[in-house]
Amino acid sequence: MFLGNSFASSDKTLVSSPVEAKNIEFLTVRFAIFGEVYASNDLMTMADFNGSVPQDWDFNTRLHALFKNNLNGGNVNFSTDIVESIRIKRRVKGELIFKTIYEKPIVVNDDFKINLLDYMEPVGNIEYAYVPIISGGDGDYIVSRVESKFDSYFICEKDVSYPMVLDTKFIKQLNHLVGVVELPNRLKPVVIKGGITNYISGDIECTFIENQDCKWLIDSSWEYRNQIYQFLTNGRPKILKDFEGNTWMIAVTSGISEDSDHYLHVKSKFSVTECGETSSMGDLYDNGFIDTDIDR
Repeated sequence: MFLGNSFASSDKTLVSSPVEAKNIEFLTVRFAIFGEVYASNDLMTMADFNGSVPQDWDFNTRLHALFKNNLNGGNVNFSTDIVESIRIKRRVKGELIFKTIYEKPIVVNDDFKINLLDYMEPVGNIEYAYVPIISGGDGDYIVSRVESKFDSYFICEKDVSYPMVLDTKFIKQLNHLVGVVELPNRLKPVVIKGGITNYISGDIECTFIENQDCKWLIDSSWEYRNQIYQFLTNGRPKILKDFEGNTWMIAVTSGISEDSDHYLHVKSKFSVTECGETSSMGDLYDNGFIDTDIDR
């Protein structure tokens, strides 16, 4: 309805040409004084219109601007009434479904603003979905796509990540439980596979020096190294990821040794053992990497 007439097709339209079946992407109003602009998906005939614009938002309302000292035309207040929470879901290339990595209850308008750093994302194409939860179910997905790319190892917890760039080595082995039994009446031993145990363990070696603004802070490397030692020995599981897209959930299972050919060039070495699956929402939740286990 515009100045008492509908711009869509009817016997009382300003223009009698048929309406194009295209999405309306923007609306411009100018060269006049407007008291109200309302847009809805509802179909309304001239006979049914009584001159009153609905004041309550519903699922078909798209725009309602009242111009009360602002240009707001959205439905944030309506959203806070019906949206229970916002979930952030992630899907790595090759996966079929999104998995929830973050959830935030909605109480006030500002709760819709979410700033999330995902230190656990691997190399590759990643999709993140911003999903409102209405009556316990997922609303429309707002999907953003990013390309994650780096050329070194990283060792991470939920809220912190350290790069491992200099002199880095990860010597690892795949472990599985096998027993070899030599019997007196056999020429060859019997090999027994025990259980489904299958995990990575190994030794990591790295020179830890902080890089700021593309400069290596060599003179303060001891302070940075001690900071990382506190991180490595805090008893919490870590995520180790490399530049080829591999990720491992690990625990540090040894002390930290040092080797140096100069007092400013110190190589640190420690052992790690895989302790969970980075693709398992249950393992990520149980080990403190995410705050929700909805998709366990």
